[in-house]
Amino acid sequence: MTITFVRIWRGRAPLLPGAVLLALVTAGVPPAGAALATLTDDAHTSAAQRAQNFGSAPSLLLQGPGAITTRVYLRFDLSTLPAGTRGPDVGRALLRLWVNSVTKGGMFDVHTVKGGWTEGAITGANAPPPGRDEIIGVPVTVRDRNTFVLVDLTDLVRDWLDRVLENNGVVLLPNAAGIGVAFDSKENTGTSHEPQLEVSLLGHGGSGPAGPPGPGGPAGSPGPPGLAGPPGPPGPSGPPGAAGPRGAMGAPGPAGPTGAAGPPGPPGSPGAAGPAGPATATGAQGAIAAGGPVLGFNGLREFVQSGSWRAPAGVTRVLVEAWGAGGGGGDGARRGATGGGGGGAGAYQRVIVSVVPGEAYEIVVGAGGPPGAAIGANGTDTLIRRAGAGTVLLRARGGLGGRAAPDDGSASPGGAGGTGDPALGLARDGGDGGVGPHYCPPALVQPEDCLGTGRGGRGGVAPRGSVEPTGSAGSGGAGGDRGKPGQPGSLGYVIIVW
Repeated sequence: MTITFVRIWRGRAPLLPGAVLLALVTAGVPPAGAALATLTDDAHTSAAQRAQNFGSAPSLLLQGPGAITTRVYLRFDLSTLPAGTRGPDVGRALLRLWVNSVTKGGMFDVHTVKGGWTEGAITGANAPPPGRDEIIGVPVTVRDRNTFVLVDLTDLVRDWLDRVLENNGVVLLPNAAGIGVAFDSKENTGTSHEPQLEVSLLGHGGSGPAGPPGPGGPAGSPGPPGLAGPPGPPGPSGPPGAAGPRGAMGAPGPAGPTGAAGPPGPPGSPGAAGPAGPATATGAQGAIAAGGPVLGFNGLREFVQSGSWRAPAGVTRVLVEAWGAGGGGGDGARRGATGGGGGGAGAYQRVIVSVVPGEAYEIVVGAGGPPGAAIGANGTDTLIRRAGAGTVLLRARGGLGGRAAPDDGSASPGGAGGTGDPALGLARDGGDGGVGPHYCPPALVQPEDCLGTGRGGRGGVAPRGSVEPTGSAGSGGAGGDRGKPGQPGSLGYVIIVW
C-alpha cells in the first residue's frame, strides 16, 4: 500500500535530512529532478484605480476585502519542462512567493483565470475573472515577512499539462477573513526573489536522458534443498477376508507332522466410505457495508487547507474523515473581572462517499472563527463537493463562538460544539467551549476592588477519529482573560483513504 501525505509549508521550509532541501528552497535553486517553470507575467490590479496598470511595479500587492481591494495575477510557461512531460509525470508543483511586507495578517485564496492577459496591459477594468477555486485560506502572518510562502499547485499543473484546463495562470484573491501583504515581483531588483513555480518530476534524477541498461549480474548459487515434509497418516486397514469352510472331522489317529499352511482366502470388498464431515468455514473478508464490495487501501491524502482531489481510475468509493473548524473565543471584560467564553470545537464525521473515477472533487477546509468583542465568530463547515456541479457530498459542522465577558462581572458562556450527523455515518459532536468564570479576590483595604483577573474559558476539544487531528485542528479558541481578546478557532481537517 502506497501512502502519500500532501501538506502546505508556510514560512521557511522545514528541515529535511541533511538540511539540503532547505538550502535549495531558500536559495531559489530547485533540487535534483525538479525544473523551474518560466515566469512570463506578474502584476496586480486595483479596484480603486481600475484604469492603472501595475505590470512594472517591484511589488505585488494583495489586500482586501474592501474599497481598495487588490488582486495578484501570475502566469508561468511550462515549456521549460522536458519534452513529452504529462500530468502523471509530475510528483509535486510548488508556487513560491517572497513576502516583503505584511500590513495585516490573514489568508488568501488561489483561483484559475478565465481568459488571457499580459502584465503590460492588465488593469482592474479589463482583467479576466477568476475561474475555479484551487486552494482556499492560505495563511500569512507578520512573522512570515522576509520568508517564503509555499503553495501546492500539483493538481492544477497536471491539468495544464494534460490540456484539461487552459494555462492562463492563477489569480490570488483576499480571503473573506481579510489580508494586507506585498510579494516581490520579477521587476524587484533589491532581492531577486521573483515568484517561482518549481515542478518535481517522477523518475527524473536529473535533466539528462536515461542511459542504456547495464549487463545482467551473475546467477546466484543455488540454495540448500528444502526439508522434507512430515509423512502423511496411514490409510485405514481393510476388513479381514471370509473364513474357509470347515473340513469333516476324521478319526483320531496318531499325531502326524504339522501340515503346510493353506492358501489365504480372497480379499473382502472394501467398505463404503462414510459421509464427509462439515468443512471448516474460512473467515470472510470484512466489507465496508452489507452487500457492498470489499475495499482495499491503495492511497491516502491529507488536507490541512482547502484544495481539490481527483478520483483515481477504478475507485468508486472512498473513506473520508472530516472535522469542522473551531469557533472563536470571546473577549475578556474591560472593566469587570470576568474572562470570555471559549469557542466550541468542530464536529467529526467518518463517512463512505461514492465517487466517479476521473472526476474532480473540491475539498473546502473550514476556517476557524476569529475572536469577538461581543461574541466570537462561528467556525465554518468543512465540505466535500463535486467540482463544477457544486453538489455537497459531506459536511462536518463548525463550532460556535464563545460569548464575550460583560462588564457587570457575570459569567460568559462558551460556544457549543459542532453537531455531528449520525445519518451520514460515524459522527461525534465537538466539545463545548468553557465558561469564563467570575474571579474577584477582594482587596483588604477596599473590598469592592478586585486583586485578581478573570480567566477566559478553555476552547472546546476536537473529537478523536481513527487518528488525532493534526495540531489543534478543529479545536475552539480560548476565551480572553480580563481585558484581553480571545483566541481564534482552529482550521478544519480532512483525510481521504481509497
